[in-house]
Amino acid sequence: MSKIIDYLNPVARLGKKRSVVVPLVLSFLTYLLSEIFAYYILKNPAQAGAYLVFLSAALVIYLSLRDGIAGGFIATLLTLAYYAYIIYSRDYLGEQFISAIEATVLLGLLYFSISLIIGFLKQKVDGLIERESNEKRRLQSIVQQLPVGVIITDAKGVVVQSNRKMEEILGEKIPLGYAYSKDEALLKSNHSEVTHTNSQPPLMHILNTGKSVLGKEFTVQRNDGKEVFVQISSTAIRNRKGDIFATASIIDDVSEKKETEKRKDDFVNMVSHELKTPLTSMKLYVDLLKNTVNKEDLKSARLIKGLKFQTDRLQKLVIDLLDVSRIQTGKLNFHKEEFLVDALIEETINELQQFAKKIKIIFKTRSGVKIYADRFRIYQVLTNLINNAIKFSPPDSKILVQNQKEGDDLLVSVQDFGAGIAKSQQKKIFERLYQIAEGEQRTFPGFGMGLYISKEIVIRHRGKIWVESEKDVGSTFYFTLPL
Repeated sequence: MSKIIDYLNPVARLGKKRSVVVPLVLSFLTYLLSEIFAYYILKNPAQAGAYLVFLSAALVIYLSLRDGIAGGFIATLLTLAYYAYIIYSRDYLGEQFISAIEATVLLGLLYFSISLIIGFLKQKVDGLIERESNEKRRLQSIVQQLPVGVIITDAKGVVVQSNRKMEEILGEKIPLGYAYSKDEALLKSNHSEVTHTNSQPPLMHILNTGKSVLGKEFTVQRNDGKEVFVQISSTAIRNRKGDIFATASIIDDVSEKKETEKRKDDFVNMVSHELKTPLTSMKLYVDLLKNTVNKEDLKSARLIKGLKFQTDRLQKLVIDLLDVSRIQTGKLNFHKEEFLVDALIEETINELQQFAKKIKIIFKTRSGVKIYADRFRIYQVLTNLINNAIKFSPPDSKILVQNQKEGDDLLVSVQDFGAGIAKSQQKKIFERLYQIAEGEQRTFPGFGMGLYISKEIVIRHRGKIWVESEKDVGSTFYFTLPL
């Protein structure tokens, strides 16, 4: 019965295939029953005239709405044919015949007009529904083919769509109609947070705050016991008024990437520790060799000096590798003490100035304040920033180092007037193992660990670090430390 009602309901037929058979059959049956009603129930066909006009109009409107212009025209033609049959069968004569013909013509024009208007509107709506349906199918096809998991919900947190990749990641299917706001949330009950500081799962965080969540990492404990790492980005979809009517979340399985990073970190850690002992011995042998060489043997002294420089450089690289490994494993320890910042900066500048003969390092502004921090780690940050400034500065230029009190923080800056850094690379340079690879800057060797280590040290001191730079003008690196 429900299917029959839907088949006959013109509103339910919007956007569906139109028919010419239904208008033909329905019109014929309608007028056949009208004849039976007029002759056998009323037993006076003349009394059925007004009723018949209203019935015909209703039939034309209904079939125009159900089957478009074609349905309305078929109903109109059969209606006019039925009217002609009535005029013929009722033996209309004289003025009655003329009046009947005129009424039939006027009603025919009216019915054709109704069919054209309603049928056109119906077919226009059908076209819009078909286009929306095609777009929906296209979107569903794209979502299903994406190499990442996708969950789309309505404004209440009820899932309206997810894809096959999502099922692969979670190891189970998220049923349509699953309500994050009412049911025990899948991404809440089975997920433990790795780097996200909000206790809510991203999707619920969006529904409650309206703020997007980008690239947050979670671990997922699947029902089959397998643990996977996922990276989730969620955003709200708003209407013209700015109200949230849907949310979209992208879930990427980064388990393989995490495993690769872990193996890489383990390898770096192992190599660094293995190199540390022989390097210490090499430095000791170089120092002993230096003391045994005749001071008048300038060639040997120069060779030993070069050997010591390269050994020190290799030792610094190993220390950086160890620091990166400690950062990744959370084992970077700090030994804090109170010290005068000006003294540390001056000491660092004096040490580095002897290796930068053609560049003048100027300690421009002194703050005169003390801070409570790890003195050696802050020395590392200063050394990295000033060394970078030396590397990228042209000969006979200067580097300005400043520090000053700003509110509850100490602000330190290192400014050079060298090649500068493109805006597209200014955020990336603090990433692990990232190196500027542009033009002449490629000539400077390194592993891209100095700025990454500096950033981690400053952040772990509850400070901030950033750069302001312009190509061919220079760069200024800033970092803050709480007083």
